[in-house]
Amino acid sequence: MISILPTLKYLLAIVISAHWYGGLWTNFNDSSIHDPTQSPRFNCYPFLPDLFKQTPPTSSHHLIQTATARVDGYLRNRFETGAGDIESLSIAIVTGSGPLYEGNFGRVRSNGSEQDRMSSPPTTRHAMYRLASVSKLFEVVEGHVLKQRGALSWDDPVSKYLPQFTYCPEGYGPSSLYDSLATEPITLYHLATHLSGLGHDWPSGNVAKWPLTIDGAGAPPMNGLPFPSVSDVLESISHTRLVSPPGLYPSYSNTATGILGIALVAANQLATGDGADKEPGTYTELVRRDVFDPMGLNASHFLATEQNKDLLVVPSLQPDIADFDFLDAMNAAGGQWSSLSDLVIFTSTLLNPNSPNSVLTPYTMANWLHAAHAFEEDDWTESGLIWEIVKAKDSNGRLRRIYWKLGELYSYHSAVALHPGTSYGVAAPTAGPYPDAAAIAYNIFDIVQPYMDTALAELATLMYAGRWASADGNSTATILVERGTLFVEDFVLNGTDALATLGHPPIEATATARKRRVALRSTGRRDELRLDVGTAGFNGLKHMGCYSYWIGSDDWGMSRGAPTNLVYFTGSAEGWEKGHIEERVLHVPAMGDLEMRRQDIG
Repeated sequence: MISILPTLKYLLAIVISAHWYGGLWTNFNDSSIHDPTQSPRFNCYPFLPDLFKQTPPTSSHHLIQTATARVDGYLRNRFETGAGDIESLSIAIVTGSGPLYEGNFGRVRSNGSEQDRMSSPPTTRHAMYRLASVSKLFEVVEGHVLKQRGALSWDDPVSKYLPQFTYCPEGYGPSSLYDSLATEPITLYHLATHLSGLGHDWPSGNVAKWPLTIDGAGAPPMNGLPFPSVSDVLESISHTRLVSPPGLYPSYSNTATGILGIALVAANQLATGDGADKEPGTYTELVRRDVFDPMGLNASHFLATEQNKDLLVVPSLQPDIADFDFLDAMNAAGGQWSSLSDLVIFTSTLLNPNSPNSVLTPYTMANWLHAAHAFEEDDWTESGLIWEIVKAKDSNGRLRRIYWKLGELYSYHSAVALHPGTSYGVAAPTAGPYPDAAAIAYNIFDIVQPYMDTALAELATLMYAGRWASADGNSTATILVERGTLFVEDFVLNGTDALATLGHPPIEATATARKRRVALRSTGRRDELRLDVGTAGFNGLKHMGCYSYWIGSDDWGMSRGAPTNLVYFTGSAEGWEKGHIEERVLHVPAMGDLEMRRQDIG
């Protein structure tokens, strides 16, 4: 199928090259951004609320205009100076409201065309690329759709839906012990997280001349084998020993994700009680019904045909790849075609599940964007439920997660990546010899992220920062934004220093005055925040970092039916890009109907 070796090689190049992602693929060993006397691991300052989930910037925002102009310049220079290594390139920067930027470079040589590329039509947002492993994202969306309908649980054993599914758990050494398959089941979750222990591409090719060559290794058809049928894959799984026991360690597996697509078809049929005559009998039919059609993805499909050939991007190197039929056993793992237009819709719905095009709920998305495995050997890579996850510093010097899926199929290379903390993503399908769409995507993140961070701080300042006071002046609060965190100072309620009551130690402000400061942490609900009084070594847990918040975040009692450390705001943020929003109100529900209004509005 799709070899992972080139991908690992180029990821290694990213790690060791200082200019990739601004040189941010490093250990987070610099001094604390808020308390220079403490190591960062002893602090736990919350990020700004993800305000862009509901109110993202538009392409007309002055910061976004500057960012996208820089991106366009980078892409044009890269395309024009790359000696033809990228033949077609389509790029979009996307928020939950749609694209901030789209760029298309190169020309489409349609399938079956004998035209010279320079006389072919220019690449547009409707040009279709083979997505390779990015296909797996759509497969997992299909799994989530079925889960939302109650048709499956990710923890279900694969054998529940494919009774013929058996596997060989023992190792190669004589001392390898294992329990029965019933006590060590491979689950749908294992398939989707690459934790099944199934190998990369089974049936494996025969490396007959080892160690003289590795001819016969890799994915079909390069390993000398055709694309397998479902029965071929199931038979190979039954007798080929697992890479490692289920659930132990990720092993990237097209075999696993191919079987997942077949299991989803069976789960749908089992849930409805109907066979293939009434319900989809193939993965391609199922994903079209549940994902492509509801989202309006008109350019997403699995085969080159006479009807779509004029829109297919066909690389000059190994152009026959465009005609591959992955068959139903492997279509979900890497056989999909799609266009930039479709990827914009798809990425936007992942960022904003409230979109009318979305097939997933906000609850599903919130539970999807988590790590399933952290690689203990380093501190910047993780894997999720189909996601590969990396950590990279934002413009405030703090590590943030980026969730991505990379696809590589000979001369097709694609990436779809999300930055959930600031609710934007990058879609980047490409064609040509250049093998690293991920590098292009992350160079774009490197350019855009500082502007997104600044715009988010601008919005947070407009919504929350300033001097707040009650009508009688007996209650006050000063809120500020500092290096990606909201802080409250001088939080006085009916004349009482509430921060002192909560036990928070003062910090040195000047030589003659002392102030108290507490971070504000979002609850994940719009405009609702908690005073982060579990941090800064509270109760002697100075060495505990974020654990000190986790332990003490909700242990401050209730007053008048509300937590004593909770505040919320009301008032629309409409018009924020022009610096004007309606009057906002700060509410302290533990004080009953206490309200504060901003006193320093110009």
